[in-house]
Amino acid sequence: MIDIKKIIDNIADDKKDDVLLGMSIGYPLQILGLILDLITGMPIFFLIGTLIALLIVGGKEVIWDWILGKGNPEWWDFIASAIPILSNIITYLIIT
Repeated sequence: MIDIKKIIDNIADDKKDDVLLGMSIGYPLQILGLILDLITGMPIFFLIGTLIALLIVGGKEVIWDWILGKGNPEWWDFIASAIPILSNIITYLIIT
């Protein structure tokens, strides 16, 4: 049997933080977009919320980490932040 705790413990702490960042930015924007989709009947706001969330987590890597030098800019950090956002958009596209 796979030991999930061991797998999670082997993930670097900064990647776990990046996943939480993606969740805390992406989920509210996507939920807001979904609500606006339902209110307006136009299925575009969820996609807009997703795009804005991806731009924010990407901007964090570029502006905060690279330009301001307050962190270490890495593609893997962006990917870790984008995973929860992208998993929602994939689920949304499959369901609709």
